[in-house]
Amino acid sequence: MVVTINIKKDMPNADYAVFLIDKEIMLSDKTNINVIIAIHGYGSSGKGGVIKKDLHKYLNKMKTYNKIVDYIPGEMWSDLNEKVKEMQAKYPELILNSNLANFNNGVTVIWIKK
Repeated sequence: MVVTINIKKDMPNADYAVFLIDKEIMLSDKTNINVIIAIHGYGSSGKGGVIKKDLHKYLNKMKTYNKIVDYIPGEMWSDLNEKVKEMQAKYPELILNSNLANFNNGVTVIWIKK
């Protein structure tokens, strides 16, 4: 199952936004979630905000600890990316997801380890 979580909607600080994703990853076995599309925005400068940077730092750790398969920043979401092709083959609902269009800098796709 693919779920979209808007972690920026209530304008949280970066620590709380990362906590929200951490909670979803830890509960993913019970909730049958395989992929999380995290909407974090890309900062007021348009170059990536604190939430995005902290989230990616956290996801790097989760990947190192083997808690997630991988994550793909929205700007890297492309049919030319082999990991994207693999995810789309397994979870076809990602193909038409409007959050993943136009190299969206404001999202990150997280593939949960099962």
